[in-house]
Amino acid sequence: MSDPAAEPGVPNDGATNVPAAGEKSIAAEVKQRVPGRVVSLASTPDRIILRINKLLANPGGLSAFLSTLNYTLYLLAFASAKTAPLQARLSALLSKATGRPATAILAGGVAPEARILALAGLFSSARVTMRLFGLFPMYAWMRQLLQGPKPGQDQILYATSFTQCSLYMMFQFLENVALLTDHAVLPTSYTEKYLVKSPAPGAKPTSKIYLWAYRAWFAGVLCDVVKLAREAQLESSKRSERGEKGVTTRSADEAVDKKWWSDAVVPAAWTPVAAQFSVEGGFGWFNLGIMGACGMLAGLSRTASLWAETA
Repeated sequence: MSDPAAEPGVPNDGATNVPAAGEKSIAAEVKQRVPGRVVSLASTPDRIILRINKLLANPGGLSAFLSTLNYTLYLLAFASAKTAPLQARLSALLSKATGRPATAILAGGVAPEARILALAGLFSSARVTMRLFGLFPMYAWMRQLLQGPKPGQDQILYATSFTQCSLYMMFQFLENVALLTDHAVLPTSYTEKYLVKSPAPGAKPTSKIYLWAYRAWFAGVLCDVVKLAREAQLESSKRSERGEKGVTTRSADEAVDKKWWSDAVVPAAWTPVAAQFSVEGGFGWFNLGIMGACGMLAGLSRTASLWAETA
């Protein structure tokens, strides 16, 4: 007669064959019974979440991630709005083919792009709030610059960095003042003469302060253009001197060129956005799609570099 304690279908050949505690773990059973491909696919979300956590923990990681995500959402909202007629047509065709009502394009009376735009606005507000503390690293940068140029540093590059730091500090200070005024933290008596008395519908009384803040930002972005042009000039002179001496450093030159072009993408992408916000009323040709594409491109290289470090 079999042991009553044994479950049907489970062999019972004595206590000597009971597996050790470690061998009885669920993870071990899964690895033994489930194909490796399935285990690998199941662990992919886990690896991605842990890498995102590492990225957010890196200095500047959260800021870079939010910026790239923010502008990507702007681009998606624009694309969703442009494809709304196509979505409606596909929905109608699906409904006709199946004889059942297809999922409505307007869920709950709100267009998908409106929901995406609302999420993008939420991230944008979070980024502006985080920048309330942006003057601290800029102060540290300015303090370092006030010690004078480093030995061998080009004077034009030093002057450009000093000017850029000053402009970014101006931008950050004005943005902070506008934000704190908007939330009634800073009394309007401090900024009364800089406020718009009768703002346009949807505009803020602090729009003039934001305008000058963005102008400072735009000038700061242009400093990057000056910096890159000067670096290209200096590098060209160095290569000419090496060429006269018959010295070749092809691999090193290729690395320098790659870095220069990578750095050039950032001001090239930010320039249209900064110019748009630094002109009262903006440009007629500028739209949400251009802003999203430019912002995403500007932050993508930094985010990609931080992502690679988490591997």
